[in-house]
Amino acid sequence: MPEVDPMKRILFLLATFSIQYVLGVQSFSGSLTKKGQNYYFTPKSSELFYKINSPSDIVLDSLNRLENGDFIIGNGTLDTTNKKINIESIDYVGLRKLLGPWNGAHGSMNFKDYSTMSFTPYLRDTKLVEKITGHQKEFRYSISPNDGNEWALFISDDKNTSFATVEFIKKRVLIKIFESESGKILRTFKLERP
Repeated sequence: MPEVDPMKRILFLLATFSIQYVLGVQSFSGSLTKKGQNYYFTPKSSELFYKINSPSDIVLDSLNRLENGDFIIGNGTLDTTNKKINIESIDYVGLRKLLGPWNGAHGSMNFKDYSTMSFTPYLRDTKLVEKITGHQKEFRYSISPNDGNEWALFISDDKNTSFATVEFIKKRVLIKIFESESGKILRTFKLERP
């Protein structure tokens, strides 16, 4: 048997384990359940519960801010034998408490599901001096974990994508939309349930 260079053997083993590691981490989506200090994940279109483990403080901070039934999309390793999931990252979330209609001084927003929303601005009739419903505009959106109490919100239509933040303050929601180049706040929406 020919002798194999030890360095080639080490490189071969590293490559083999790296491929297994890369293939082991996969993207996932589903809902979160909290029971006491434990978190559980239920994959989309399933009723199975997997206990969540995370080596990352960033992931744990995001999990702490989420509520029962919130939707999560991220990357991790699913252990179907032991009913566990090791979460490496949470990339996007769906916040149940954001769903539905919200009203504010500038108009109303309706978060229809975890990816579509509509905005109906209030227009003023100068003769009647009362609010009337204007043109409704549809948007796609996604929410990502962010520092502090805010969530990062990306809103897009057929032409543009805007960055915003969402913050829940008691029974209200505060949405700040930023100008993409300067980072200045373009508009602030203070919304509450109708």
